Amino acid sequence: MTRPQTLGVLGFGDAARTITASLQEVSPREILVWKRHPWSDDVRASAQGASVTLCAEASDVAKRADVLFSLVTPTAAAEVADRVGGSVAGKFYVDLNAASMRAIERTAEVVTANGGRFVDGAIMGPLKRQRHAVSTLVSGDEAEALAEMLRGWQMNVRAIGTKPGLASTVKMIRSVYTKGLEAAVVEFMIAAKRCDATEAVLDSLEEIIELGPFLLPLREMVRELILEQVPHAARRGDEMEQVTLTMQQLGVDPLTAGSAFKRLRWITEERRLKERFAGEEPTYDAVLDALAE
Repeated sequence: MTRPQTLGVLGFGDAARTITASLQEVSPREILVWKRHPWSDDVRASAQGASVTLCAEASDVAKRADVLFSLVTPTAAAEVADRVGGSVAGKFYVDLNAASMRAIERTAEVVTANGGRFVDGAIMGPLKRQRHAVSTLVSGDEAEALAEMLRGWQMNVRAIGTKPGLASTVKMIRSVYTKGLEAAVVEFMIAAKRCDATEAVLDSLEEIIELGPFLLPLREMVRELILEQVPHAARRGDEMEQVTLTMQQLGVDPLTAGSAFKRLRWITEERRLKERFAGEEPTYDAVLDALAE
């Protein structure tokens, strides 16, 4: 496949700055960037440092570029696609905005209605460390063709399907774990600090991690945690109810603990796994099907 010569980037936040500065070392002949006015001194300096050309109008970038990366805020993604709609015909338009399914579908409709080659993209790794070679998933009818092209720019891009929105949805689902873990750490450490017990809490967690499922390979850990919901969800839900009360008594809003309590109570009262699989040795697939039905 012919390697495109000009990359257009819509938006110039941290992600766009990192990718453009890194790509300049290996790939496109020219990188054009659109950033909303007014341009701060910091934006101008970043553009100069990355050797990119700032453009006043998004449509100017779209007209001159061979491939477009959208790196704006998720709420602005469709509006920006509307701005450039008349200039995307025949060009790859890669939405990298980590937006919801419906937002991605709306942007895809705008781009494809104007003859653009829409691809949904999700940056999955540490961008600051891996820069333009960060692991990126793409989906859509044009995903495989785009992935092949961007590998020519030494980008680590993998197509996972033809449905627009799939790549971003995978990232959103994964974030339940990754960002949920961050939220849980913040919440329990606030509570631990409130009662002067940070070291005792961390010591206890180290013991649990060494004995529990968390040192297993990922798929084995997930399998074990899913299967444990059959016998243990009710008891653990009762415990989390007391946890939320404890957090409140410490003056901590139990946002994470309260969500865990609600999920465990839902498993017990709505899905009724213990009753459903009474007398059986349920399989992982059967339990997961019962939860997801």
